[in-house]
Amino acid sequence: MEALELLLQDTNAADLTVFARQMYTPANYRLTREVLPETQIQGVKFRTTSAKRRVNAAKFRAYDAPTAMAKRQAERVVNEGMLPALGQTLAVSEMDQILLDVGHGSDTDRYIELLYSDVERHVESIQTAQELAAGQLLATGEVELPGLGLDVNWNVPSENMPTAAVLWDQPTATPLSDERAWIDYLIDSGAPAPREVLTSRRARSMLASNAEYQMAYYGQNAANNPGTTLSPLEVDAVRARFGLPPIVIYDVQVWNDDVYQRVLPDNKWILIPDVPASEWAQTQYGVTREAAQFTSGTNPALTRQEAPGIVVVTHVDDNPVQIYTRGAAIGMPVLYVPDIHISATVLGA
Repeated sequence: MEALELLLQDTNAADLTVFARQMYTPANYRLTREVLPETQIQGVKFRTTSAKRRVNAAKFRAYDAPTAMAKRQAERVVNEGMLPALGQTLAVSEMDQILLDVGHGSDTDRYIELLYSDVERHVESIQTAQELAAGQLLATGEVELPGLGLDVNWNVPSENMPTAAVLWDQPTATPLSDERAWIDYLIDSGAPAPREVLTSRRARSMLASNAEYQMAYYGQNAANNPGTTLSPLEVDAVRARFGLPPIVIYDVQVWNDDVYQRVLPDNKWILIPDVPASEWAQTQYGVTREAAQFTSGTNPALTRQEAPGIVVVTHVDDNPVQIYTRGAAIGMPVLYVPDIHISATVLGA
């Protein structure tokens, strides 16, 4: 048997895809693990529905008097569109040497090792693209699709994307008042209170030396203030006193276009709503064309319910001889309700 035939005999796209599905999203990719967690849909189209229903209080009436006529007040907004495709192709490295070694009787272990190593790269590259997209959604209200030259605008109101009147690195900044005002705005508009703040170490560090925070901790009497920065526990004590949500530091950088890139800008202060992700935002994965080959036949590698998600397929060229693997997915972060979070800019770029 020729060397290429031996390699192809050990090339099973179904096994590669099953292996890919067993890989977890990296632990530090908090956005697509927890904030906008991954979910699977049966199809290639996203559909979001946001509804607001208002019910007036009933009116008291006298005995024998008719009940007051009521009216229905409801607003329903539906958005739908196609989920974009994403992925990459890799040629198996060291192909000439592998063919030579197998042709001389070596086993295919080295080839299999390289094959599965590329599967790991495919999965990580797609997960990284989704984490970046989730960061764009939270920071700007849009998702960039660079391969298509398009942006998806989720129509986040400008009131939900404020800029601090005085940036928080200035001596007269009022981060305590700013954040309380943003939360008041959310609650007054009918949104839930936030469960946490997502921000950078740089933005959080501004609170420790801020005059408003120090006054809140030491009191109005300047003699009580030693003039030193507050400790993290002291900052948390101030926040607890005013009922502010806990702060989560997110400073993740990923490798993109051959440079390290922040997922979230370090000047953002993002208030995450205290609702299930299914009622606010998720990272949706749909069904790729490639998945069809794994759900058909008498012994499919995937059930139809398992079809959505990342798949890995192979391709062979014979001139010159080369085996490729391709990681493919359909999906992106999707915002269901655009007006129940705050994405504030609190520092300069």
